[in-house]
Amino acid sequence: MAAEVKYDLRDGVAVILMDRPVANALAPGLRAELLEALNRAAQDDAVQAIVLGGAGAVFSSGVDIAEYDSALAEPWIDTLTRTIESSLKPVVAALHGSALGAGFELALAAHARVVQQGTKLALPEITLGLVPGGGGTQRLPRLVGAQAALEFMLSGRAVTPDDTRLARIFARITGDAPLEGAISVARAMARSGDWTRTAQTERGFSDPEGYQRAVSAVTGQLRDPDGAEAALARCVEAAQLLPFEQGLAFERSVFEDRLASTRARAIRHVYTAERRAGIMPELGQAQARPLRHVVLAGAAPVLAELAVVCLDRGQRVTIVSDNEERAQAVALKVRAVYDNAVARGRLEADGREARLARLAHGCEESGLAEADLVLDTGELDLAELSAKAGAHTAWVVLNEGASTQARAAQAGASARAVALRVYRPAHSTTLSEIAVPQGTAPDVVASVVSYFSGQGRSVLRTVETPGLLGHNVMGAALRAGLSLALSGADPHEVDAAAQKLGFAHGPFRQIEAEGIEPVLTRLRRIARARGLDEGPDLALLADRQAAVQVGRTPGRGFYASEGQRVVADPGLAGWLADWRKARGADRPTLPDGVPLDRALHAALANEGARLVAGKAVLRASDIDLCLVKGYGFDRARGGPLLLSDIEGLLGLARTMKTLAPLAADVWAPHPLIDDMVKYGRRFFS
Repeated sequence: MAAEVKYDLRDGVAVILMDRPVANALAPGLRAELLEALNRAAQDDAVQAIVLGGAGAVFSSGVDIAEYDSALAEPWIDTLTRTIESSLKPVVAALHGSALGAGFELALAAHARVVQQGTKLALPEITLGLVPGGGGTQRLPRLVGAQAALEFMLSGRAVTPDDTRLARIFARITGDAPLEGAISVARAMARSGDWTRTAQTERGFSDPEGYQRAVSAVTGQLRDPDGAEAALARCVEAAQLLPFEQGLAFERSVFEDRLASTRARAIRHVYTAERRAGIMPELGQAQARPLRHVVLAGAAPVLAELAVVCLDRGQRVTIVSDNEERAQAVALKVRAVYDNAVARGRLEADGREARLARLAHGCEESGLAEADLVLDTGELDLAELSAKAGAHTAWVVLNEGASTQARAAQAGASARAVALRVYRPAHSTTLSEIAVPQGTAPDVVASVVSYFSGQGRSVLRTVETPGLLGHNVMGAALRAGLSLALSGADPHEVDAAAQKLGFAHGPFRQIEAEGIEPVLTRLRRIARARGLDEGPDLALLADRQAAVQVGRTPGRGFYASEGQRVVADPGLAGWLADWRKARGADRPTLPDGVPLDRALHAALANEGARLVAGKAVLRASDIDLCLVKGYGFDRARGGPLLLSDIEGLLGLARTMKTLAPLAADVWAPHPLIDDMVKYGRRFFS
């Protein structure tokens, strides 16, 4: 096995370079080798100074967060930072590329730092619900003070060495590779015999009252006294109040508490799910092709949003519709989006005009021959397109109710087609789903995934089925809500329970936003695809639609309107009571003692098991990611499947069995649920 640390003695300077793919992540093996190298240099009489750097493109990306899900392996980061700081020989860190998290903490423990211009520096632990665990909260405030340290750590964002908050922690900022400069600084320190350990530095404490004011200002603005931000502020306060070693011990205790918290676990879960979503079989089989010219075929509202996505990426975009007026209407919606961005100061007028200059529209299909990517809503008659679409064109079908293969065959693109659902508004929501029919070329999949991912966007690979992943999993929540209403629950209370579970809005509020008709159509299509009969829950939805259409309700569905506000419908309870009396007199009622949020959770967990068992998704975390990024589920709760593991599947299975008489399709436990309970397994090991 190749060594992960390079050791070289250069005229009295031990040069220690971390050399581990990828990005010198501080995995347990690298940490052990690094500690061994540091001790070797300390014991070698020929060594007068030490330089710590990174081979390859970066200094270090820090600890792989996957390590946080099990017991931390020794040596931990604080052991390394203590070893560096307590060295009897000067240690200089040579930083380039990026020094993130624990990697930056190693540098803070060094006696001096030489950094290359443009290097990315960050302590991003707060974005994972954690605090630094290698002494960063104790060393950085000593160097730069509380205000600068808190701003830097609370943002979690990367900065460069010219950031005024950090500039003074560097002995030298260079445009060249930093290694030779670090060796020079290390030799000078060794010759002088004079250097200061960070633990002995009190420059950041020069204004004690100002230090405390900075801490108090932060804590006074925090909403959650038990959150990671408050924990970080306590650590920074401890840096001033406690002796250094006690401050390190305090930080380690807080770090371990945060690591064990369900909130931090949930945030790590979503973070990891985002990265795992990009692992698809086709991406290892082919490379993505550049997609420079995009044709939008149709006139559906989603096309204007997609045009913005494509134009923002710098592509040429052509809107093709069945008549000039409809094509122009889409183009006007695109302009309206950019006009709004300019009005809000998010885009310069020149940027708007540059984007719109790449936009063309009309009812001619001639642009298809040179298109790299077609986004097809299924509205146009494509029977004649086989001769017009280029042989390389990737064909993306946006109509969830259509067969991708049938639509692609019409366009002569059978081996180049995928189905795609973009979550709306497409230009601001960062999630898409791709379904790959059998026989689609891997390079087409790779190209479409590459196009719609990156810059915070995620693409989930699913199977082609009516509604794809999102509408199926949310369909379970919608049908659960309807079934609960059938059994006596107040729909407004069901929505409140959904928000308690973690959703931004409940199922009835979602129906209100979208409208009953499209929701009912989709739920019926999904039921037919599964071979299910239309149940009383869909009958309730159909009858409510009829009531709305004849004007017997004040809102669009289950709410009323007051101007632009959506409010509870005061007549809904009476309407439901009459409906139950007329249509559901023999229906079982909601059992006592089952909280509504738990009932919704049980339905989602059951649907998740069905999707996982049926291989509708590549991994269970895709379902949680879909709900977090597509439906506003609270990222700090991780998703319903992670919550199932945390709360325990046994209790949820009991809830499912209790509620199964209300709607077996929703709550009768899937065999995978029974299997996991029987063998003590979970969705996530």
